[in-house]
Amino acid sequence: MSFEEVIRAYGYYAVLGFACIEGEVALLTAGFLAHQELLSLPWVMFVAFLGTMITEQGIFFVGRLYGQRLIEKYPALRKKVELAFRFLHKYDTLFIFTFRFIYGIRNISPLAIGMAGIRPRKFSSLNVPAAAIWAIAVGGAGYIFADAIQLFIENFERYERVLFYCLASICVGLFFFFRWRRRKKARTLSPPDGGVFEV
Repeated sequence: MSFEEVIRAYGYYAVLGFACIEGEVALLTAGFLAHQELLSLPWVMFVAFLGTMITEQGIFFVGRLYGQRLIEKYPALRKKVELAFRFLHKYDTLFIFTFRFIYGIRNISPLAIGMAGIRPRKFSSLNVPAAAIWAIAVGGAGYIFADAIQLFIENFERYERVLFYCLASICVGLFFFFRWRRRKKARTLSPPDGGVFEV
């Protein structure tokens, strides 16, 4: 199978799978592929919405039913859950609506929200539109900026060289700057000949 055939055959499954975790990069890529007419943008958005919405709803109910037992069994989760609790207590509705955009605690947040005793109706009324906004915004961004991404890919070697030369110049400049600074500091701290160094 060619690359195009693989994308057309399995692309939506990949979007669905990655949408169940922090799948922004996969969704951006799918938006780009939709611009290349390898996938359908509406279907990309719908599949991403479905994956993230169902996952967050499921984790929410796991939190309501088994959250405390999970924390006791996996203590490493406690810090992230406590952080999500702090956001929830401080911002309440806003946090429930926006947690999927917060890197690092996105997946644990529905668990904490479920443990906090938030009503399922309230969570769903915020989670469903938030999932739709996420899928449309991220997938649409990949589609809208596809031309810029394509231009970057086509000129990657040139950009790579420019980046390398810039970094090399900065490193050399920093090397001579700190070398000059050390020598200047050494001259300043050196006592004059025959004199007494006073601190």
